[in-house]
Amino acid sequence: MRGEFAKLCLETVKNDSKSVVMVGDISHFLLRETEQVAPDRFYNIGICEQSMVGMASGMAIEGMRPIIHTIAPFLVERAYEQIKNDIGYQNTEVTIVTVGGTYDYSDLGCTHHCYGDIAMMRLIPNMQVFEPSTPQEFRTLFEKTWGNGLPKYFRLSKEQHSQDFDVEPEVMKVVRESTDNRWVFVSGHVLDDVLESPGIGVIYVPTLSSITKESYLEVSNVIENAKKIYSVENHFTIGGLGDFVSETFNIAVERIGLKRKFLTNYGNFSNLRSDAGMDKQSIIQKLSWI
Repeated sequence: MRGEFAKLCLETVKNDSKSVVMVGDISHFLLRETEQVAPDRFYNIGICEQSMVGMASGMAIEGMRPIIHTIAPFLVERAYEQIKNDIGYQNTEVTIVTVGGTYDYSDLGCTHHCYGDIAMMRLIPNMQVFEPSTPQEFRTLFEKTWGNGLPKYFRLSKEQHSQDFDVEPEVMKVVRESTDNRWVFVSGHVLDDVLESPGIGVIYVPTLSSITKESYLEVSNVIENAKKIYSVENHFTIGGLGDFVSETFNIAVERIGLKRKFLTNYGNFSNLRSDAGMDKQSIIQKLSWI
């Protein structure tokens, strides 16, 4: 995913003279070609995330199209006031791209975790929120929203699912039909885990802020007679996918995700998935409850 981000940055600075790439002391080597091609439009702001947001907003007001990037807790959580006021309130076209959501940086502890970034970004009016889970999904969502005049948030994970299908901004994807009138909405790489639960219909959600009228009508028709609706997300159960589905379709949703607590253990990604009750076995077990 980060490799695809580097490709998109390079292509964007080549093709759009208004584009600017700004980083918070991260990905210097990854984005070295972008810096070489457009040295006057690539800035390492250092560990000054609030300043980076303000600078990006000012550039956008003057007609530039900034991309800002660092890890989720340092950008979304540390600079949230600036994102709210400088990007959201001003409605500036700034593209925020983070890595390290939830516990991707599992061995670095809670200071480098970010369990609620999607919820926080969904609170900001005008903000489009995306969680692509393959490089191709990221490319599609990025290219189809670039230049649309809106602020955007892309949450990239080091994990990805193995499915191959097309996505569109603001469109939910019916991946599998239900055989027992149960349906699950899922975002992120945990799609693969959900698909191992037999019988249940699966709807994939890469956009977590809005939905087109056509997609709304399609999904409403699909779940009309559902006897049980679930959501599964690699995020707090508060404010993320489950809330988005519930408020969009005015339905009760059994939310499967992270509980509101810190994960204080250290280890690899799989260790923390187990600690959080979000490993594959736990997800399948929770989906089996009627």
